[in-house]
Amino acid sequence: MRRSLFNLLLLAGLLAAGTFLPRAARAQEDNSWIALASDEERTLIAADRQALEDAEDSGRSSKIMAARKQLSDDLARVTERRRASISDIVIPLKADASGHFFVDVVINDHVQASLMLDTGAPVVMLSSGFVRKLGVDAARSPRGYVMALNGRHDAVEVSLRSLKLGQAEKHNVPAAVLLDSNDELDNQCGDGLLGLSFLKGYHYTVDHQKRCLILRRSS
Repeated sequence: MRRSLFNLLLLAGLLAAGTFLPRAARAQEDNSWIALASDEERTLIAADRQALEDAEDSGRSSKIMAARKQLSDDLARVTERRRASISDIVIPLKADASGHFFVDVVINDHVQASLMLDTGAPVVMLSSGFVRKLGVDAARSPRGYVMALNGRHDAVEVSLRSLKLGQAEKHNVPAAVLLDSNDELDNQCGDGLLGLSFLKGYHYTVDHQKRCLILRRSS
């Protein structure tokens, strides 16, 4: 009886101190770091969590404490490694049936768009619908053309006040807005292309397996 009471008091103390977490809360624990972990690190953390669940099922406080400490120590090590790359910005990508990657962006703080990632495009390109969405004065804007997918397309040159992808944001981004609608281009590129006028200034990597764009600011 005395031992059982001690165990209950010990577990109550762990709960109060935040050392012991219920399984539902633990499911969201350190997800931002684990999402960036290596396969080996994720396997290690998954094994630790399974060991903790087994310990909880046993009801033995000493076993629970040991399993919890192991998980905490391993999470700390993973976090420390990932913090070394904290300057990296990870942007999720969506792939279409053809394998092209698209990224969600916010233009000028309020206009949303889905742009196809094109590291060969010299500037950001937007479809003709953005003439209206961005309030572009086509009559007064410099005119030019862009070469994209199925040929040459008339466009106006604009400077986007801001362009944001997740935590990555740039200001005064050169862009080209198409003047005429083109169904074939729209079907392939969505709202346009994310080109080098945004990407320059970053070291960028496309992780095809994890479907993400990794941006690291150039020093």
